[in-house]
Amino acid sequence: MMAILRTFRFWLLMLAWLSALLQIGLGHYFEPVSVIGVMIFATYIILTLPFLKKDSVVIISFLILLGFLIIPSLPDNETLLGAGRFMLIFAGLVPTMSLVKHTAMTMPSVRKTQASLGRLPAESSAAGLQLAGHAFGGVINTGTFAMLSAALPEKSSLNRRKTAALAALRGMNSSAVWSPFFVAFAIGQSFIDAHSSWVAIGYGVLISAIFTLSCLFLFTPGFNLSILRSSLICLKPVSLRLLIVLLAVLGAALTFKLTALSAVVSVMPALILIQFIRHPRNVPVIIENTKTSLRSTADDIVVISSAMLLGYLVTRTGGVAVILEYFTSGASPAWVALITTPVAMMLASVIGIHPVISSTILLSIFSGSGSDADPALLMQSHLIGWAAGTMSSVASLSVITCTTLYDVSSRELAMGVNLYAAFGLALGGGVVLTLINMVIG
Repeated sequence: MMAILRTFRFWLLMLAWLSALLQIGLGHYFEPVSVIGVMIFATYIILTLPFLKKDSVVIISFLILLGFLIIPSLPDNETLLGAGRFMLIFAGLVPTMSLVKHTAMTMPSVRKTQASLGRLPAESSAAGLQLAGHAFGGVINTGTFAMLSAALPEKSSLNRRKTAALAALRGMNSSAVWSPFFVAFAIGQSFIDAHSSWVAIGYGVLISAIFTLSCLFLFTPGFNLSILRSSLICLKPVSLRLLIVLLAVLGAALTFKLTALSAVVSVMPALILIQFIRHPRNVPVIIENTKTSLRSTADDIVVISSAMLLGYLVTRTGGVAVILEYFTSGASPAWVALITTPVAMMLASVIGIHPVISSTILLSIFSGSGSDADPALLMQSHLIGWAAGTMSSVASLSVITCTTLYDVSSRELAMGVNLYAAFGLALGGGVVLTLINMVIG
């Protein structure tokens, strides 16, 4: 019975994914039948609820409570349908990113990079792994950890495994400050306009460069240009492909005026199809691994969708005004918003509060008329908070994944040197954004 239910839910998710693609491609022409797609996805979520993990139940319960407190009235049917259509995109995001991850793992260029990383000397491996984690993380997110862990020599010592895991976490998670492939970007775009969100990527490139170089000097013994050069050489086989992916997504978003999320969901399957044509023998393995992955990520889909539902309703039912009544009678100074957002998100994550929750609250407070901060800078402060928070929390999917892959305790990963790195990213990033706001303001 359970096997039948899992299979049924899987095909519901596939239908919802197809509905998301049709919604993006057909736009308002799809509206008359979009109700069907929303109902299919809603059925998938309802059937998944009884099987959620305890952590997911806590997060969703908190989001429901938050909704009762800040949404002033029961949304009408039109608003609820709009929220359903908005959530439907996330039925396309998770399967798309899972397919991207498993396709990347089979690519010859990726395997060449893995081999190059494995040949790096132990003393300089942290630099190479952080840079590789940053490059791959911007596209395949947590799939990066599996790829990098495979590059470790067999029977590596605990110290080397820990060093590798910490470096991978710093690299992968910090790519959230500029990558449109993270859920963080989609959450931000539910509060910040599309133009400002794309501008925020430019600020993210600056922040990530400062953070990455700082970490390389601090955490790589005897770091010098030679180590940097050898680390960057490892990325040569994949650099062109990563650039093509990013330019394709950005180009589609700007040309067709899509959100980052819609651009990712619509462009990546086309790029994967090209890879299927080039390497047809890999297709069965990719599809099977993707199916297995999707069956284990149901919690993520429900949590993300719940957060998006709350964000949508808050911005369209006067919920922001309700929140502002609790915290302030007017707009907050820019520096308060730009520093408080990343630092509060990071500190909340340390005590187990997922960035989905903290970012929803903080963006509700500071977006719109809630602060004097430039919207693009506020978007970037949210992305910094997400990066820092997921890097340093025992409840983070990134930390949990690395704990398993590298055989290192989650406490050592979350409460070690990365705790200081994450706080430095949050506070330092907020200060840099405040200075930029002063210059452009």
